[in-house]
Amino acid sequence: MNRSYSTSLTTASLISDDGIPKDTVDSIRFIKRSHRTSAPTIDWDIENTLVSPNDIDIDALDAEFNRLSMDFKNKIIELRKDPNNISLHHTLTSTKEALIRIQTWSSLLNTADGLAVVKKNIADQRSKELIQRKYEIDEILKVSKVQSAVDLCFLMDCTGSMRKYVDATKTQIHQLTETILKLYSIKPHLAFVGYRDINESLEILDFTNDENIFREYLHQVQAKGGDDTCEDVFSGLESVAQLSWSNPNRLLVHICDAPCHGQHYHEFQGTENDTYLKGDPQNRELSKLMLNIKRLGITYSNIQLNESTKKMFEEFSFIFGSICELHVSDPTCLIKRIIEKTSALIETSIKATISSYHNRNKSIKLYMLFSKEPNWNELEIHDVNITEIISPHAIDDLFHPLLLSKTTGQIKIAPHPFAKGSLRFAFYGQYSSDNSPFVDVVFKELASTDTKANTFIVYQEHLEIQAIAQFLAEQFNAEQQRIFRNFIPIAYADADLIQQQVDPSKIYQVERRMHHEWHKWNNNSGGVSLNEYSTVLQAFSHWTYYKTSGRLMVVDLQGVKVDRAYLLTDPALHCSDLLRFRETRTNLGPKGMRQFFRTHVCSDVCTKLNLPIVNMESNFNLSSRSDSLVCNATTKTSDDLNLKTTEENDFETINKNQLETIEKFELC
Repeated sequence: MNRSYSTSLTTASLISDDGIPKDTVDSIRFIKRSHRTSAPTIDWDIENTLVSPNDIDIDALDAEFNRLSMDFKNKIIELRKDPNNISLHHTLTSTKEALIRIQTWSSLLNTADGLAVVKKNIADQRSKELIQRKYEIDEILKVSKVQSAVDLCFLMDCTGSMRKYVDATKTQIHQLTETILKLYSIKPHLAFVGYRDINESLEILDFTNDENIFREYLHQVQAKGGDDTCEDVFSGLESVAQLSWSNPNRLLVHICDAPCHGQHYHEFQGTENDTYLKGDPQNRELSKLMLNIKRLGITYSNIQLNESTKKMFEEFSFIFGSICELHVSDPTCLIKRIIEKTSALIETSIKATISSYHNRNKSIKLYMLFSKEPNWNELEIHDVNITEIISPHAIDDLFHPLLLSKTTGQIKIAPHPFAKGSLRFAFYGQYSSDNSPFVDVVFKELASTDTKANTFIVYQEHLEIQAIAQFLAEQFNAEQQRIFRNFIPIAYADADLIQQQVDPSKIYQVERRMHHEWHKWNNNSGGVSLNEYSTVLQAFSHWTYYKTSGRLMVVDLQGVKVDRAYLLTDPALHCSDLLRFRETRTNLGPKGMRQFFRTHVCSDVCTKLNLPIVNMESNFNLSSRSDSLVCNATTKTSDDLNLKTTEENDFETINKNQLETIEKFELC
């Protein structure tokens, strides 16, 4: 870490117990102990590694055999209780095959011929695992696409005062359909319900994925009518529930500048503003209207154009539950806000579904979430073994297992987690290593009860991914510092693995605590946050691909944004080797990289970093690229290098004007 900028990043209002300002680069660091010797590791290259029996890790084979044997016995017990469980049958079959394979390998290691057989078996097994992993990646991407489908209904007051917003919807709808299509490779289904006052006509268009049909329908909708101030909102709500909702994501956007009829929905006095002070003349009940919409699994959002509708939506929320307000003060921003909400809804759906996919047929540990921090003086101190990743020194180090070092320490951990993510629970804690003072930390424990998902190697992979991302972030910062005067550094939190000495099954990843609001800027399947768009972080993912010659890419960027810094954790890595980080299941390989570039918009940061546009449809060598071929260049395609300009890029890109970012840069 370059100390010239890490020590200057402070948040004066947050000071930790050790005197370091909270949520700064320094506050997410542990004291690193680089003097320790490393544990030996084995090279990933099978052909270069398995040259003699001495190169086979007999202890590792023995440990794996014992683990599989215990797992086999436990699954037999489960199967006796549930003999019709097909998933258990498949698991037992694969476990039995693995046990036989290890036993066979062990018996063959004494001869050269036997070693050759082992090498062939390992290669065959790797080939099978590669096929299986490709299938899993395809399934994840299919699930992501299915969960990207969205029904979006505009519920709009179409009286005369709404003319600007009706017209804005007509003229801007292409921006919405184009953006959703380019982000998720699927067209949104659009519907429109327009209401006016009692006994005035409704405008209803059921769902269609044809933008032209939607736009043509809107062109014949006129903003007119409206007798008194209040409108016939109930007829609009009634019509919404009668539409053909079908997709997994369902969003209703209610745009209005006047409340519905009924004294308890507004602050108006007398009949001048509300002819029907007693409420809906058809005596329809709000509770039934709201529940009919809620039962359809619809996310309800509103755009209130003045304060007169506030009381109405308070009444709606009391029955419906949460109704999100989108803030729009200018018709030109209408569709942009709706795009952001639609994208956020889809991203949430994809995340939840992929989490369910990863945890299918797996039970989750039973914890009760408890947000309050415990009294640390009352908690037991546990002795722990600590595993650290020794930071890599060069890019080539990233393509081999990173070196480890060991030490001991002590922890205090809250009895209940305060949060749950898609894969892990998070606990408040305090941590001391090498007799250093206790510091506030977060302990992360894998959520699944599956013994295979809770092994030390799974935790080690998470730790290794974070160490690689940390190394690349520091390299990226150095590159930024060379180009920009006011660059924004990216810092990944230090992380260690701890294992309780009394109960070795208790394993955690430990990190220093962050306190600011949490954000997620992109995911590992091409999703990007439009609400919190960051040109720096998108450029970082692009840069990691270029810097590693297309072999690695850091994605799933999440953490906190403080003054002039991004503090991140829990990344994912796409690798050209699909079996690297196979246990964490977040490496989607070249297809994951392709998903990133499908939605990536090269910014000025990419341009100044001299990053090439990437054609993922064919193989190429980034290390021999031409420096003249950069983002936003006008140079034509290079046949030799398969690098293309923005205009000729195979990937659909989002118009830069559709994105907002607060990051401004000054060149050195």
